[in-house]
Amino acid sequence: MLSPAILRLMDIDVRTITDDEVAAWSAGASTGFLNPVGDVDAEARRPDLVLDRTWGAFDGDTVVATLRSFRSQTTVPGGGALEASAVTAVTTTSTHRRRGLASRLVAGELAASVERGEQVSVLIAAEWGIYGRFGYGASTEHQTWMVDALAAQVRHRPQGTVEYVDRDTARALAPEVYERHRSKRPGEISRPDYFWDIDFGILRYPSWPEPKPSFYVLARDPARLVTGVARYSYEEKWEHRQPKGQVTVRLFLTDDPAAEALLWHHLLTLDLTASVRVEDRPADELLPLLLTDARHAQPSGRADFLWIRPLDVAGMLACRSYLVSGQIVLEVVDSAGLAGGRFALDGGPDGASCARTTASPDLTVDAATLGSAYLGGYRVRSLAAAGLVDEHSTSAVARADAMFRSPVTPWCTTWF
Repeated sequence: MLSPAILRLMDIDVRTITDDEVAAWSAGASTGFLNPVGDVDAEARRPDLVLDRTWGAFDGDTVVATLRSFRSQTTVPGGGALEASAVTAVTTTSTHRRRGLASRLVAGELAASVERGEQVSVLIAAEWGIYGRFGYGASTEHQTWMVDALAAQVRHRPQGTVEYVDRDTARALAPEVYERHRSKRPGEISRPDYFWDIDFGILRYPSWPEPKPSFYVLARDPARLVTGVARYSYEEKWEHRQPKGQVTVRLFLTDDPAAEALLWHHLLTLDLTASVRVEDRPADELLPLLLTDARHAQPSGRADFLWIRPLDVAGMLACRSYLVSGQIVLEVVDSAGLAGGRFALDGGPDGASCARTTASPDLTVDAATLGSAYLGGYRVRSLAAAGLVDEHSTSAVARADAMFRSPVTPWCTTWF
């Protein structure tokens, strides 16, 4: 006789949803995120949902766990792009935890992703300990910068101009700047158009707070091409009749270093401003080197951001370029049976080829470790030192470390 716990588990149906279940799914997602608004967001969410990518765990008519994904592309070293499934809205209602529902949802989505021919699955992990067991590895980092605007000075006045514009003008031009930036930065993902409406406060779920009033500026190069877009808010503060206002930057987007310098110069010369705070900046932030005194800019909150789950190992390894030329045989271990096998990689600065092989492996890694190493943000030698890479041939770790390094630090700016 089956136990009551097993019977309750069998009663829960895990599947993609239908159109008339959007409200129930939205209510389940809201409850899972501890948002009491419930299904108020249903109609607002409907345009964002691709039904055959939107998963629910049904206890009767009630959705008690959720997951959804959307098609995207992830830029890789060398400028190529992987086909990716971007996973988000992964929740489990507190009354239904410890029943394996998240595992079933993720397994269903990953299997569907393989059938769709996507080479990787990507997500932003709410908690570090959850997703490694599903084969995801942290692959990019980001951080926050706080700048003393009263003391910081940009070393050289950059060429070009900065101008204020209205929200709609900034919204219209930002995607073009982003696409030029994305093509050069490993880790960035393609954005659905409605993401820009969310970024600029044009589209907002009812449960979300009202966005703060913002200023919008464009950076233009000497030829008048728009090379940067920023959106920021100002909080007025005074101490002993001295201005101590803080600027908080909500969007800082550029496609070249000159535009970065232009926007930083603008932000650090604002009147009545004592500090400038910018979140979601790369691990190799240029700012300190732009200043006459780098100590006037302080980083904080450096953390993982984009996680990668390999699905088509040969395809993803062949998609990117490598810093130095070399050959290596990787044994990939995948408990889910999706990406495991032995792969011969021959890569260099001009591209790569990769195919399954029966040759003896130089290194053994699990799927999550390959996800971390893939973009070059986490060094192979560091992963090996942490016991996450098994070396089978002399200098294989050093060879892979040299190959997988990226000349451009991976970075993702897109919350999803």
